[in-house]
Amino acid sequence: MIMKTMVRNIVFCVVLAAYASSLTGCASLKKVFSSKRDEPEKPTTYQSLRKYDVHPSMELYTKRYIYWKTWHKQLLSVLTASNKKKKIVAVEQDIANLTDMQQMLVEQKAIEMQPLVDEMSEIERVIKKESVTGGNAVRLRMKIETVGRAIKRDFSYRKVGECIADDFRQ
Repeated sequence: MIMKTMVRNIVFCVVLAAYASSLTGCASLKKVFSSKRDEPEKPTTYQSLRKYDVHPSMELYTKRYIYWKTWHKQLLSVLTASNKKKKIVAVEQDIANLTDMQQMLVEQKAIEMQPLVDEMSEIERVIKKESVTGGNAVRLRMKIETVGRAIKRDFSYRKVGECIADDFRQ
C-alpha cells in the first residue's frame, strides 16, 4: 500500500511538472541553454573640453630628443635579441620621436634631417619584413650607429636652439 501511494505521488508530480512546463512554454528553458552573442565593443571616444595651444619649444624638442636617444640605445641593445616584437617597438618609437623632432624644426633644418629619417625607415622595413639575421645584423648595427652619430652631431638640442619653428610642420 505504501508502495502504491509512493508511485502515485511520483506519477502525480511528473504529470504536474509536465503540465506546468506546457503552460509556461520553453522560452525560459531555451534562454538558459542558448549562448548569448558577443557584441563588438564600441571604441570609447573622448572629447576634449578645451583646446590646447601647444607650440614647438626648446623644452618639447629636448624631451623628444631624449626619448629618441633612449629608444635608439634600446634598438641597438635588442638588435641581436630573439624577441622580434622588442625590435619592432624600438625601431617604431625611434622613428616616431625622430619625426616629431623633425616637425618641430624650421623648413631648412627639417630637410637636412629627412635622409636620416629615410634611412631609419629603411632599417624599419628590414627589421619588419626580412628580420635580423647574423649576416645582416652587423650591417644594420653600423647603419643605426651612423644615423645616431649624425643626429647627435647635427640635431642635438644644443645645436638646434635657433632652428625651432613657431608652429608644427605638417
